[in-house]
Amino acid sequence: MAYRPSVNFDLGLAAQGIRILYLQGMRESLDANLRLAGSTEDAVLGGTVNLSDLSFTPAFDLTGFVGQFSGGVAAPPSHGFAENLQLNIAVHSTNNVSLVSRTLSVGGSANLQLRGTAENPVVLGRVNFNNGDVILNGNRFVLNAGTVQFVNPSETQPVVNLSMSTAIQQYNINLRFNGPIEQLRTDYTSDPALPSADIINLLAFGKTTEASAANAATPTNQAAESLVASQVSSQVTSRVSRIAGISQLSINPVLAGSSAQGPPGANITIQQRVTGNLFVTFSTNVASTQSQTIQGQYQVSPRVAVSATRDPNGGFAVDTLIKKNW
Repeated sequence: MAYRPSVNFDLGLAAQGIRILYLQGMRESLDANLRLAGSTEDAVLGGTVNLSDLSFTPAFDLTGFVGQFSGGVAAPPSHGFAENLQLNIAVHSTNNVSLVSRTLSVGGSANLQLRGTAENPVVLGRVNFNNGDVILNGNRFVLNAGTVQFVNPSETQPVVNLSMSTAIQQYNINLRFNGPIEQLRTDYTSDPALPSADIINLLAFGKTTEASAANAATPTNQAAESLVASQVSSQVTSRVSRIAGISQLSINPVLAGSSAQGPPGANITIQQRVTGNLFVTFSTNVASTQSQTIQGQYQVSPRVAVSATRDPNGGFAVDTLIKKNW
């Protein structure tokens, strides 16, 4: 570092096994080899950062994590050294990333570039998702494949291309998300086939529009009882899930004389992520010991999954899912 006739510097930094907490609920372990060269008027920070481990903290909450990326009032520019510091940093994942929390599991890899200035950094590159799942609104959505690309050299703008699937009642629903976050397009398909309005109604309320119309004919007092019971169970299960560390706990009240399936009582469903590769679902009705279903799904590799199911009649089935791209 030279101080006269002007401040100039050429500094190198090597880091290994550094653990940091960046973004609420995330923990990173990284190695880095960086070089800072130039002057206070014009400098470049370049090099490589290798992410050797990514994980969620025990306090990770998906809603709070996503909220960190929501728009807000931007801080005024600093107009200092950060404005004159150019970035040219490569960020790689040294192995397949596997992030696991109570409600979210993601596997993939990242190859990114950090450009722009320290005052206004820009992310470029690509993140690949091989497998994973997320629990939203009581449903488990399986991530089949997808990418998030950063191609705008002027600002960080993620372009999403994700394919997800879920099963609600007897319908297998596929969702595809395409485009920038601000203009995200969503395509819905189902098997058996349903109109988009019915698929959206299924995702939001667990019923098709026809079933919802049929329930509208339910006597007022019975509808009110069902609504109150559902709201109470939702509040209870949400708190119990967090305290007990259960991925998803659902209690659906079945009132006497209602149109819901099953004897009066409550349908209880417990979904638990045992490990990043093993997911178990247990479903039963408290009024009947015969209405029990147990399913375990194990992700052998990003393309191969095996599931075993025991149905209420005591039958046992094993299925293998193999994903192939053409």
